[in-house]
Amino acid sequence: MNAVQATVQNRRIEVPAPDDWPDGTKVTVDVTPMPAGNRRDDRDFMTEDEQSDDPAAISRWIVELEALPGLTMTPEEEAEMLAWRQKEKEFNLEAARREMERA
Repeated sequence: MNAVQATVQNRRIEVPAPDDWPDGTKVTVDVTPMPAGNRRDDRDFMTEDEQSDDPAAISRWIVELEALPGLTMTPEEEAEMLAWRQKEKEFNLEAARREMERA
C-alpha cells in the first residue's frame, strides 16, 4: 500500500500524489485523522525541543538510535562498501599528500 499524508485546508483534503502516479490513477483514500500527539503543524523537521542538547534530550536520542533496526547487507554488498571505503580513504590520503607538498 502506498500511504500519503494529507492536509485539511478550507474543509478540503489536499493530497499530494507521488510523482510516478499518472493522471487518472484510481486510488482509495482511507480518511483516518492522525492522533493529536503525532501532528507537527505540517512540519517535517524537528522542533526546538527535539533539537535540544540537554542530558534528557541526548538520552532520548540514544534510545531512539538504539531502537533503529540494524543494517543488513549481503556479503557482496558489504564487500562493495568496504572496497569503496578503501578507495575513498586512498583518494583522501593522496589529496592530503598533494596539499602538504604544495605548502
